Amino acid sequence: MRQKRFISPSAEKSSAIYHCVSRVVDRDFKFGPKEKDVFVRMMREYEAFCDVQVLSFCVMSNHFHVLVEVPPKQKGGAVAMSDEAFLKKIKAMYSLVHYRDVEQLLERLRSAGSDKAALELKAKYTCRMHDLSEFMKGLKQRFTQWFNGHHERRGTLWEGRFKSVLVQDGYAARVMAAYIDLNPIRAAMVQKPEDYKWSSYGEAAGLKNNKLARAGLSRVLGLSRGGASVVDEPQALIERYRMMLYSDGEEVFMDKPETGEVNLRVRKGFKRKDVKKVLARGGKLTFGETLRCRVRYFSDGMTVGSREFVDDLFKSARDRFSEKRKTGARPMQGVGWQSKDSRLYSMRQLKKKVLE
Repeated sequence: MRQKRFISPSAEKSSAIYHCVSRVVDRDFKFGPKEKDVFVRMMREYEAFCDVQVLSFCVMSNHFHVLVEVPPKQKGGAVAMSDEAFLKKIKAMYSLVHYRDVEQLLERLRSAGSDKAALELKAKYTCRMHDLSEFMKGLKQRFTQWFNGHHERRGTLWEGRFKSVLVQDGYAARVMAAYIDLNPIRAAMVQKPEDYKWSSYGEAAGLKNNKLARAGLSRVLGLSRGGASVVDEPQALIERYRMMLYSDGEEVFMDKPETGEVNLRVRKGFKRKDVKKVLARGGKLTFGETLRCRVRYFSDGMTVGSREFVDDLFKSARDRFSEKRKTGARPMQGVGWQSKDSRLYSMRQLKKKVLE
C-alpha cells in the first residue's frame, strides 16, 4: 500500500520541516556532474519562487534528498503580494518571453481598472507558494523536461511520487541534515564531505557564492530562522557543522560471534584517527549523537521527533488512523546510537529492513 503523505496539521499556522526523497526509475545511475549542476540550480530557483528554505540537500547519481522548511501560506495570497514583488518572482522563474507576457497583461488589467482580473492572474502563481507538493512537483517536472531534451529521450524519469517525512525542529532536524550530507561518504564517493559539491555542506564550504547553503545550515544549527540571518563568522559555521559530520560519520565495526567473524565493517565512513583530528582542531562537539547506519525511518517514518512531538501530531490527525491505535509515538528500533536522553520516535513502526 502506498504511504500517505503526512503534512503537518498546523501547516497553515506555523512553519514545518520535511525530509523529501525521490529516486530515478529503476534506480539507474543517470546523473553525472552536468545533471547535478542543473538540478541544484533549478532547486534554488524553485526554492525562491515557492518561498521555502532548503536547509540541507544532496543530489546523488540516482536519487536526491532535501530537507526543506515550508512556512505557512501568506494570508491574502495574491492580494498581500505587491505587483512589483510578484513580477520579480516571475522574472526569476520563467523565460523572458513568458515574463514579458505576464508583465504586459498585468499592466493592461491595472490600466483598465480590472483589479479583480489582475488578482486572479497573480493567484494562478501565488497559490503554488508555501506549498511542499508544488515545490517538489515543479522541481521534478522541470528537471525532467530538461533531462529528456538534453538526452533526447522521452518518458518518465522518476520512480514515482516523492517520499516525505515530517521532522521536528531542533535535534531531529540536525540528525536528519547530517544523515543527508553524509550520503556521499556512505557511498564511498568521496573521502571528505566538503569534496562533494552537490550537497548542502559541500556547497557551503565551496568557494562560489554560497549564502543560501550557509543560511540553511545556520538554520539547522539553530543560529537563525527563516533565512533571516547567518552567523557573523561564516567559517565558524562551516567548522561547527564539519565537526558534527565527522562525529556522525565515523566508520562502525562489529563482531559476529555466531560465525566467528570479527571486526566487520557495517557502515562506511571516516577513520577514527581522522575524526579525532577534526574534533581536536575544532574543540568539544556539543552534538553528541552518532549516526550508526542508514535508517529507513528517515524516509519512511511519516514523522520523526520526540515522543511529545509525534503524539501531538497523532492527536491532530487522529482520523487518519484506525480506532485500535491509541498512541502515535513509536520508538525507532534497531538504531543503537540512540541514548535514553536523546531517543527519537516515529509515527510508523517499521518491521523489516529498518537498517539499510
